[in-house]
Amino acid sequence: MQTLKKLILGSLLSFSLSATASTDYGISEGNEELLIQGLESLASQQFDTALTQFRELTEKRPDFRLAQLVYADLLAAQANPLGGIGSLGGQRQKEIQGLIEEAKVRLRVNKDKPGPDLIPESLIQMSDDQKYVIVIDTNYSRLFLMENRNGEPHLVKDYYASYGRGGTEKEKRGDLKTPLGVYFVTGRFKDEALPERYGSGALPLNYPNVWDYRHGRTGSGIWLHGSPVDTYSRPPKASEGCISLTNPDFQDLDKLVDIQNTPVLIGHNMKWVGRDEWLSRQKSLRQTVENWRKDWESRDHQRYISHYSKQYNDSDKNYESFSAYKERVNSSKSYIKVDISDLSLFTYPNDPNLMVVTFNQRYESDNYKGDSIKRQYWLNEKGKWKIAYEGAPSKGVP
Repeated sequence: MQTLKKLILGSLLSFSLSATASTDYGISEGNEELLIQGLESLASQQFDTALTQFRELTEKRPDFRLAQLVYADLLAAQANPLGGIGSLGGQRQKEIQGLIEEAKVRLRVNKDKPGPDLIPESLIQMSDDQKYVIVIDTNYSRLFLMENRNGEPHLVKDYYASYGRGGTEKEKRGDLKTPLGVYFVTGRFKDEALPERYGSGALPLNYPNVWDYRHGRTGSGIWLHGSPVDTYSRPPKASEGCISLTNPDFQDLDKLVDIQNTPVLIGHNMKWVGRDEWLSRQKSLRQTVENWRKDWESRDHQRYISHYSKQYNDSDKNYESFSAYKERVNSSKSYIKVDISDLSLFTYPNDPNLMVVTFNQRYESDNYKGDSIKRQYWLNEKGKWKIAYEGAPSKGVP
């Protein structure tokens, strides 16, 4: 029989289990810190210390199933030779395997957690009115909260998170997968308005967005929510496609989220970059949008339409009809002035050649003036960024 240590850590034994869980952007309630300390004690075969740590954790959170499982095995080991974790589980072996996977992923992120000076590569620019961006890496079952500090994102909190039982890259209703991409919080459901399985509340996301519809993706009801009321945390793959946090962590996050303006970036094995690289890429992509704005003001149709992909489609017009329409309208103006504010830029975490651009637009010409919110999807086509969709954030979504 494998020892408890080998079964929990498995391939993770090559990791350096240093005490990195105490980072100052760390964990609410301190429960995960205590869990990691207990697992580190097991890794070094300090079973008495581990027993004390897991006893404390189970007393704090009787609904923490992973902690209860390990603690039960440690107690059993005092009277009998220690077998595999959960060796008394019988028919519950599938559930126990899920808890083992939870232990592994918590240990893995404890080693590989990004430092405070790193930024997700897909987070190009937060708008002035976006205080936070939620970043989810399903490879680590982790939600990272980035705070906007004078235009620069800083990692301030992170939480363990479960995702879909079917994995990632959602394509159709009922596949139990979590979508990967750039989404936005659209509302808030309170605890009392929800079934118990959603826990302490839910933040719905705008899946499927206009890009999902274009690619035939179906399904709905992708939320960020808590855990069932009798459960502290869940295995990494446990939901029907949603992102699920512990209830204390969801409540902590929910206090910070602006339900009108919080982006959610979902990726698998996210890439993080240093600030110098981030600033350079931000400057380049901001200039790309600025060139489009200036070429629109120029009323030179060839300059303007060169920013649009031949794949353009806004559900009303394809590239040819859009180009003809814009040439007719712009040529009738004696002047065009376009101002952009509250610009945000995000690339898809698992498709860096797709960028979501959102901004407030103030348009003025000799016969029209108006303000609007515009969202664009840009494609990188052979090194040149081109607009493949533009419209209001909800336009093109049935």
